[in-house]
Parts: sequence; structure tokens; C-alpha cells
Amino acid sequence: MSGFFDFLKSLPPYDDNATTVHRLDQRHRLIIDPFQPQIAGARVLDLAAHDGRWSYALAHAGAEEVIGVEARADLVARFDKFPDTPFKPRVTLHCNDLFTEIEARIAAGESFDVVAVYGIFYHIMDHFRLLSLLRRLGPQLIIIDSEFIKVDNAMVQVLKEEVSNPLNAVTDIDGQTHSVVGVPSRRATEFMAEALGMDLTWVDHALLLGDDRTGMKDYFREGRKVRLTCALTPA
Repeated sequence: MSGFFDFLKSLPPYDDNATTVHRLDQRHRLIIDPFQPQIAGARVLDLAAHDGRWSYALAHAGAEEVIGVEARADLVARFDKFPDTPFKPRVTLHCNDLFTEIEARIAAGESFDVVAVYGIFYHIMDHFRLLSLLRRLGPQLIIIDSEFIKVDNAMVQVLKEEVSNPLNAVTDIDGQTHSVVGVPSRRATEFMAEALGMDLTWVDHALLLGDDRTGMKDYFREGRKVRLTCALTPA
């Protein structure tokens, strides 16, 4: 819903970056709005939840409960500053490694209706392990918003990134300044979904955004990488 994130304009670090807030609203049209019927009444797991902004949006979209997982404690603490609303109590953020959290919830016999993988899929190296674990949580929908390599073959491009950037991967090794991550191709992701007995559907960004593509150049980028959104559902 356009304008949902306007409340962030009064909160640091968003208060001096209107462009970032507008981009979040634009992304809302791609990764929340099309899936609102499945989100409504669902138990949702939000991976790499940052400061809870998408967990908050998922609760607003009607999720019955949202569990967000974020490895950086300083980001989790920001959620306390979000406006108190009728839907905010439906969000719980946990500061933990996402794989550790998922495995613990599998061991506890938990299940989720929807899993949001917003912006973390290209900041990890073990994509198939992640999807395999998520499959065991029994979701009817996994939403992935990620960068993908634009090649015809199934591959993962390995890159390194600085862990000091709060938008990048974290590390549990003291003194490590960089991490190694993999950016999968579309076909590689399709192979993974097929192996797990899931159908994969790519979101038509041009259709949903129309002529307003402000701040969304990476979703229409020419070159080797492009940002895309896809939905995985049980076959």
C-alpha cells in the first residue's frame, strides 16, 4: 500500500532519507500487496528482519503472528520506536542467526504459513540448505526478494562483502571484515524449488509498478544482475 512507511520519516535513520522511504513503499507493492490474501490470518516468519519494518508491514497486512529473526541487536532495538498500533503486538523479533533459529523451531515442531525472505537470499552461501529447512516448516508460501544473476544456466556467483554494512551478511568470527556470499541465477533457484517439490512463480514488476519506477532501478537493471521477486508454493 503506497505510503505505508510514511511513519518512518520521523525516525532515524530514515528521517533524513525520503528516497529510502519511497523505495520501501514501492517494494511494498511487490512483496506485500500481491500476497495479502495469503498473509491475512497467517503465521509468518520474517528472515533477516532488519529493524522489523517488514514484520510490521506483514502484521498490518493481516498476519495473525509475525516472528522476525535478525542477527544484529542494534537493529532489533529500533523496533521499539515504531508507532504503537493495534497490529504491532502481533510482531515478535528475535536476535539470532537465521539458521539457528529455523533449526530450533523445526526441533520444537513449529510450523509457519508464510515465510518472507526479503533481501537475504543473495547474502548467504547455502541457499539450498535454507530452502530445505524452510520446507520443513510447512509453509504454503515462501516469498523471495533478491538479486539474481541474469544468465541462462543454473549457477551461483560468489562475491565478498563487508560485514560492517548493516544491509550485508554478518559473521560470527571475531575480527572478520568480509564475508563470502552467493548470488544465484534464476534457473538455479528454479532447480532448487523443483527439487523440494515446490512451484516457483516470478512476479511481473513492470505490471505492478506501472510507470512509477522511482528508486527501483535495480529491478529493471541491464547487465549481469537484477533484483527480482518470486513465490514458492507446494507443487
